[in-house]
Amino acid sequence: MRVPAAPLKRTAGFTRSRALAVVLLAGAGALLALVGTTAERSVGAAPAAATSPATSPSVFDEHPGAPVSPRSDPALRARFLAEYDPVAPDRRRAVLARYVGSLGVAGILDALEARYPNCHDHAHELGKVAYALTRDMPAVLQACSTRCVSGCMHGVLMEAFTERPETLRARVATLCDEPAMRRIHKRGDCVHGVGHGVAYVTGYDMKRSLTLCEAVGERAYQYYCASGAYMQFFMTFEPKIAARADHYPCDEAPRFAAACYRYEVFFIAARLSRQGKGLPAIVAECLALPSRVQPACFHGLGHASVGLVAGSPARIREVCEHGAEAARWLCIQGVVEKLAELDQPLAVRVCAELQGRSADVCREAARNKLYATRKAGLEYYFVGY
Repeated sequence: MRVPAAPLKRTAGFTRSRALAVVLLAGAGALLALVGTTAERSVGAAPAAATSPATSPSVFDEHPGAPVSPRSDPALRARFLAEYDPVAPDRRRAVLARYVGSLGVAGILDALEARYPNCHDHAHELGKVAYALTRDMPAVLQACSTRCVSGCMHGVLMEAFTERPETLRARVATLCDEPAMRRIHKRGDCVHGVGHGVAYVTGYDMKRSLTLCEAVGERAYQYYCASGAYMQFFMTFEPKIAARADHYPCDEAPRFAAACYRYEVFFIAARLSRQGKGLPAIVAECLALPSRVQPACFHGLGHASVGLVAGSPARIREVCEHGAEAARWLCIQGVVEKLAELDQPLAVRVCAELQGRSADVCREAARNKLYATRKAGLEYYFVGY
């Protein structure tokens, strides 16, 4: 199998608008369907498309990045996609295995990025296949780089964690400190990927997954591991969760409820949109929760609103000025940490719309970006039901 010796260079011409388009396509559409844009309708109005079911939300990708310039054989990419596109998700692995030797990890990523703006889940399967065929984690991680918003790396960890289950906890504890990982991914990115891996290998036993996440060390990193575990859970069971009318699985989270609501709110938004309800209804659901987990729910609302606020910074107030102080802080962080990864100057402009302590929290989030281990209200991320 061809595994490139170094990550491909990112294109210099990547623009903010392209990055924000990736955000919107990756899942913010469910919330935008609820609240519209400044030019279309007020937040309190019923959505125009309320008479038809909202599209099921895709779970929001973490840490979107720029596409790379394709360097692989375009004819071979076309043949791969002609076979890959029609197959069911559970048959993709076989197609990937047939082409990974000739097209390489980088070539398949070229094809996936061109065809699927949100290629994260597709890249999971590629990472699994590439590691299963080579058992060479440094080389495969290098080939995957951070492409498809690190989905390929997540797949590598899922497959690797199926080996030697008796050593799983020890591997979780040390993997993010290994040189091959640290050369490409900051620790927060890695432990988030570990969360994907432990959810997968435990058969989506979330209690066991969260226990394994304890092995990554510092409490903040345990939370980021939990965010990966819950993201993997939502990606895997998306249709079943979309059909429910409750807050499952977040209402069963013993800790790190914010890691769960980070994705749950997309489903809440879609359900309420089908009922012709908008942002006020989401806020009401968050406020109806026990006070200790309201900040977790508002964090999810902020995370789901990145695209909305990026398009109109003043709307940070509509989204996040609700509830107690901690709820406001976690909501702001949900918006701004992600937005700062995409466009830090835009994140700073969002903060100019806020005042007092909220503005301070916002500016801190814009500096920190994702995966900070010291920030305002950190203790509220660790709370569960």
